Amino acid sequence: MQIKKAITEFISDEFKLDPQTLNPDTSFTADLGLTPEGLSDFLQRLQDSLNIILPEDKVPEVNTVGQLLELVSEDEVDL
Repeated sequence: MQIKKAITEFISDEFKLDPQTLNPDTSFTADLGLTPEGLSDFLQRLQDSLNIILPEDKVPEVNTVGQLLELVSEDEVDL
């Protein structure tokens, strides 16, 4: 499974959303209602669930779905 698809499915499952409603500009805080602490917890669950590692120095910059997907594609992670 492609990592971007897996991440999109994980987000839609976590928030009980149709994956079609997610777009690169979807904000984890403004649109999905996460607090900064909640976002941190969410990203940790994502990493644990998909067995990926996000670069710690870049994680604080993640605010949108698009930023998260870019971060993963930069890292070229394989499942």
